Amino acid sequence: MKVRFIYSACIEIHTNDVSILTDPWFTEGAYDGSWYHFPAVDDPLEIISEPDVIYISHIHPDHYDPVFLKKLFEKWGEKPVLIPDFESNYLHLRSQFDGISTTPTKTMTYGDTQIQIVPNITGSVSDIDSAVFVKDRRHSVLNLNDCIWSDDHVKLLQSLTKCLQKPIDLLALGFTGAGPYPQTYFDLDTEIEIVESKAEKKKLEFFERYRRFCSAFPSKYHLPFAGQYILGGNLSNLNQYRGVADAFEITQFDKSAIVLADHGEGVIDLGSQRIPNLRNCLYDAQELSATIEQISKNKMTYENEILVPFHKINFGRLLKASYLKAKNRSTVTEDYYFVIEATGPEDQVYRCLLNANPDNHVFEVWSEGTPIPEPHSYITIDYRYLYGLLTGIYHWNNADVGSHLKVRRRPDMRVLSAQRFLHFLSAC
Repeated sequence: MKVRFIYSACIEIHTNDVSILTDPWFTEGAYDGSWYHFPAVDDPLEIISEPDVIYISHIHPDHYDPVFLKKLFEKWGEKPVLIPDFESNYLHLRSQFDGISTTPTKTMTYGDTQIQIVPNITGSVSDIDSAVFVKDRRHSVLNLNDCIWSDDHVKLLQSLTKCLQKPIDLLALGFTGAGPYPQTYFDLDTEIEIVESKAEKKKLEFFERYRRFCSAFPSKYHLPFAGQYILGGNLSNLNQYRGVADAFEITQFDKSAIVLADHGEGVIDLGSQRIPNLRNCLYDAQELSATIEQISKNKMTYENEILVPFHKINFGRLLKASYLKAKNRSTVTEDYYFVIEATGPEDQVYRCLLNANPDNHVFEVWSEGTPIPEPHSYITIDYRYLYGLLTGIYHWNNADVGSHLKVRRRPDMRVLSAQRFLHFLSAC
């Protein structure tokens, strides 16, 4: 069995029976225009080997890239696309809409090779991620993708790996956090020390999660991967405050970690244990800065797609209809308030206050300077993007992960149920 690293969460797993391609994301400007590759991948179709089967772990656009999948099919013909088998399968519905045939799968066998896809069940309606366990007669790979820690999920995966009666050969796992915190939650002009402190804390917390997964799944080699991106367009100035590590930093505390060279050059042969082309240093800072400068000129998706003038949009009506729908699906059990602020050209603005607690209906126009009950999140967003979110063109989760939302949270505490409430704030 051989594993070849392409980029971020995209790897190839080759056995004597089957070649598996995982999570091929290569369309620049994921998350509605904000995420870009570094180092850039000029021609992924020249790098990637022809796969027999493709595995997509979840619906996030740095894992599920329908534009690239269609390009891949144009070159090699349509390939089976395996996805996790969730009861509420957003990825399956989305892929059908995109015209891509996907198969929700628990287990698939090719000769002596078995592929087991294990959804990460945390008990949330927002569960989307999965892990994949690949084994043949001699070797095994466990790919955890972006899975957050869940005791039940870990125990289930451990029960699958026990049959090996030896350590897993390769554990592929996340090592860093790609979300919007802290870079969009603080004022970079007045709170820069707080942002830098929070970013460092975030990085260390993800290192600790990495260690925890390594302890749960004894493995010969660890492959730190996924979450590899930089922000472009008008978000480029946020890059240094994301709390995102370079995979090479993992080697400073994990002697089992292997950082394979990008773009298919790094390969590990699990039989011979030969590992040519390890990356043995951090990425070049000057090259990174030059790339960020270049992509800072790019426009966001909504800047190209939404051309409706601010004054033509009835935000009050759209937001009220969206609020009533989200309230019906809310799992918030105590008051949590949002101020939604849509900003347009020439200081045009619309603001409303709403409560995510379905038992205490609050929806009203909010005036600047009026006290906001706590806890709350004050969200500022370009009016064009908000229009797309409320009409179903875009999705709040992508807006959040893509760092498009400027959030001021009081107190500065994450409330998951309130965050999930936003996912359903759409009139469509």
